[in-house]
This record gives sequence, structure tokens and C-alpha cells, in this order.
Amino acid sequence: MRCYTVDGTGPESLLLGERSAPLPPAGEVVVDVRAVSLNFRDLLVADGRYGGVQKRPIVACSDMSGVVAAVGAGVTSLKPGDRVVNAPFRHWPAGSLRRDWSRTFVGGQGVDGVLAEQVAYPADSLVKIPDAMTFEQGSTLTVAGLTAWAAVVTHGRVRPGEWILAHGTGGVAIFAAQLARLYNARMIVSTSSPDKARLVRERFGVTETIDYRDPEWPQTVRRITGGSGVDIVVETAGGTTLGKSIAACGYGARVGLIGVLAGMECSISAFELMMHQITVRGTYMESATELQAFVRALEAGRIEPCVDRVFDFADARGAYEYLRAGKHVGKVVIRV
Repeated sequence: MRCYTVDGTGPESLLLGERSAPLPPAGEVVVDVRAVSLNFRDLLVADGRYGGVQKRPIVACSDMSGVVAAVGAGVTSLKPGDRVVNAPFRHWPAGSLRRDWSRTFVGGQGVDGVLAEQVAYPADSLVKIPDAMTFEQGSTLTVAGLTAWAAVVTHGRVRPGEWILAHGTGGVAIFAAQLARLYNARMIVSTSSPDKARLVRERFGVTETIDYRDPEWPQTVRRITGGSGVDIVVETAGGTTLGKSIAACGYGARVGLIGVLAGMECSISAFELMMHQITVRGTYMESATELQAFVRALEAGRIEPCVDRVFDFADARGAYEYLRAGKHVGKVVIRV
């Protein structure tokens, strides 16, 4: 079985190799992988900035879709031929994340990922994808889609007419925009690219766009929202951006902190948090139960995940490089 591994020593550590084909233990199934989507985290894992140098090379990536090829003892929820997508943790069935479950996030910190021709995965951590969804689209749901769902719906508790702010035009922000439309909310996206700004307004129904290079963008957000500020923030940047996002919040706003593209260190106003009753919650994807709910919502709303570009399995390194360049809108996918 062919697979790609990384060891945390840099981009050049992404190597194509061979491993034994998996057999399904009790409670698990073997999946013929058809597509894998990339996340910024995959770049960090390869570079050693997420979990450091691995003790052994691990199979890369965390997001896949495919077809069940074989089932292990005791599995009744799935059968060969079922089209599935994986939850990001091998074990997080429902509720709040626990320490032992957190160590099962695939594709990093010593846990093999899914950039392979086959994977064995717990049946309870796989969700069937709609018949109308391609494997490439399905592969985008695991991290980016589920994270947006958690920030906007599960913990954001979005209501019609509310304002949502998301940074960038990657997979999480685009899913957030699609969910905003589904729930009749209004969306603001920050980007430095006029072309991307035009695209997200025309294709995804984004209400307004702002340029995050403008130091006064929190005031711009307040003007856009009639002075009230936003109700939900999908915070993918972290760092100094987090403080500005909080300055753009209205009373009772919910901030989902999901990324640290702008760094780990930040300064926020305790006064604004207290007086405006703002909630900041770390968002680390969600459970298999929430993934099931997310997929049902996409199916009911006839939402198609946004795939920017698809690379062949042989050109996985090209997919990594394309993601690193940051020119994408939506998700970058590798077809297996």
C-alpha cells in the first residue's frame, strides 16, 4: 500500500513509501481512500511546528473520504461500499473533548494520518457522505468544515440576521460563509486580495469584505454593522488579530478561536470582554456526533463544499506547495 509520510524535519520530509495493507480490528473498518484535503496544520506538522520532530515518520494529513472495503468484528453501522468521511479524532464520540481523546487527532503528534491508499479507522468515527457529494468535496468536511460548524452553529449558536466575521478565504472561512447563508445570517470576510473579495461576495453571498491590512478595520466593521459590532467571530488568525476582533464585537458576541496564523501572543481588552459580555472559546474541531449533524445540514441545505484545486496522488508535494503559497479559495485536495 502506498502512503506519504512526514517526520517534522521540513517540507522535504514528505515522502512516498510503502506500508503493509491494513486489516480491520474489531470495531474498525478498512477504507479505500479516494480523496484527501489539506489544512494549514499539515504544513506545520511537516515543518516540525506542530508536535515537533516525530519519533518515527507518520502518515500525513487528517482529512479523507473513501469507500468502506472491509469491516471488522462487531461493526454493524457500516458495510462494504459505503461512502464515508472521517471525524478528525479516532475517538471523540460526543460531548466535550477529553485529554485521552485529544491524543487521537490523526496526522500529527505520533498518530498516523490518512494520505494513503487505505486506512483502518474506528467505525464510530466515520460518517456517510451524501450521494450527491463527490469524494473531493467530502474530504473537506473533516477539519475545515467541522471547525466552521463548531464556531458558527455548535458554540456560536447563530441566529437569523446576526453578523459573522471570518478572516481569510481558506476552507474554514468559506464554510462559515456558506453556513451564514444557510442560517440567514450576514457575513463579513477579511482579505487583502480584491479578486478574492469580489469572488466571495459573488459566489458565496458574503455581505461585506474588509482589508485586514487596514489598522482601522475594527471601526470599519462597526460601521458596516450599524455601530453594534459582530455577533460571531471565526478567528483563524489569533495573535494581534484577536484583540482587534474583540474590538469589533457587539454585546454578547461569541468568538471561536480556531487558528494562530498571526502568532501565539496576543493582547486583549479585559474591559471589553467584561462589559460587552463576550465569550472567547477555543475551538478544536468537534465530535463525530457533531460531524454527523454538520453533514445532515449540508445535505438539507444542498451546500457544495468549495474545492479550489485537485492534485493527483503522485503530485502531493505540489499540493503542499500550492497551499503554502496561499493563493487558494476554499480547499486544496489530493485525489488518491
